[in-house]
Amino acid sequence: MNQPMAIDELVSVAQAEAMGELDAPMMAIVLSRDESYDLPIQSLETDADKARWGLILRAAREHVEADAVAVLYPAWTTIRQRSAEAGEGDGTVAGEDAAGPIDTLFVQLHTRDRVYWRGFEQIRDPRHQRIIGFRRISALSTDYHRDEVPSVAAWLSTLFEPLPAEGEETEVDRELADLLDEPEVTAALYPRQLRALH
Repeated sequence: MNQPMAIDELVSVAQAEAMGELDAPMMAIVLSRDESYDLPIQSLETDADKARWGLILRAAREHVEADAVAVLYPAWTTIRQRSAEAGEGDGTVAGEDAAGPIDTLFVQLHTRDRVYWRGFEQIRDPRHQRIIGFRRISALSTDYHRDEVPSVAAWLSTLFEPLPAEGEETEVDRELADLLDEPEVTAALYPRQLRALH
């Protein structure tokens, strides 16, 4: 899989999903060779939520033999300074607003070997506060080998674990199979183009 192309595709999808919204949706995108499938993530507030979504994403990835999985989510950063040119012509407000935390969208791409992070400031229409654009934040963009991923992403650490020996069914296998039957997963495993027709 061409990693830079995958990052660019995901960024485009993330931005398209968030444009015009008051809040960018938290979601995952499962990238198979032929289609991309998206799963809305309702909550990652508790360890149980994280464990459940980790299993759901692994189940979906294995089901469609995906090369990569991305998690997209909005967050407030502790970065409080914009560069001098950052506030020009993009709707950001100088003064007190500009000193506040930056409203951010993260794209986290998981492949078999590496995990990629990309951070973007969400630019909002000052009148309606809807998202109208994005600005890359280089300081929040990095990548790691899978065995070096920080603990913040530990709930996705099993996403590309080796499958058990052929024919050997484990408790995790049965749990993954059950998760695939849940309505939210079943609906998401239709290609985006097909869902648009319904």
